[in-house]
Amino acid sequence: MRTFLRRILILVLFIVGDPTPYSLIAGSILIFLGQVLHFVAAGTLIKTEVLTIAGPYRWVRNPFYLSNVFTDAGFCVIAWNPWVPIAWFIGFYGFVLHPRTKSEEKELLGIHGQAYQDYLDKVPRYIPSLFPKYPHVRGAFSLEALHHNREIPRNLRHFAFAILFVAKDIMIRGQGGNQWSVRGFPALLHDGLGAFCFWTGVSMVLAPWLFRLFRKLFFPKVKSAAPAAEKAAP
Repeated sequence: MRTFLRRILILVLFIVGDPTPYSLIAGSILIFLGQVLHFVAAGTLIKTEVLTIAGPYRWVRNPFYLSNVFTDAGFCVIAWNPWVPIAWFIGFYGFVLHPRTKSEEKELLGIHGQAYQDYLDKVPRYIPSLFPKYPHVRGAFSLEALHHNREIPRNLRHFAFAILFVAKDIMIRGQGGNQWSVRGFPALLHDGLGAFCFWTGVSMVLAPWLFRLFRKLFFPKVKSAAPAAEKAAP
């Protein structure tokens, strides 16, 4: 549901947004910071199986959520619309994310017991501590964790949306500043920078899906017949 709601947010911002060159720069910086933090956290996290206290988890219990604050704020700054972020941050973070965070903590406490209780006592929930209470762990970051957490496709989508906002800004300026019209879209496709931003953004959004489809069609996973053979053995 959280992923679905965030996609709705980006769609709404894309429709009502009226980006400016300054908002694009400032918002892109926030998105970049958020995605870097999310990238590091995803490469460190081993979901549920192991209590992760390495990387950004030494400073804050929910680095993913902190990174999402930066990313969402970045998109809101890019769109340059004051009403959507007010509704989003109060509704989503107050009534969706916070209750979910508390339920996750109860679940992890049941799995990891006292070790997680010690972690709760030492590491803050949302605002990072200045001095981590756990030592640095060498080798905590791994490409396998990145792949397992599907981080690369996520990063591509978020950067793609930022690039598409640049294309929208070019289109709006090309149609006299009218943000509610798409009559400037054909001209956008003939503008060098505009066409580059539009097609690059679309390609980055579709690339992970096309890659998965290609792999599924031409390199399907072969199910092991070992369990069936063992079952048939006398």
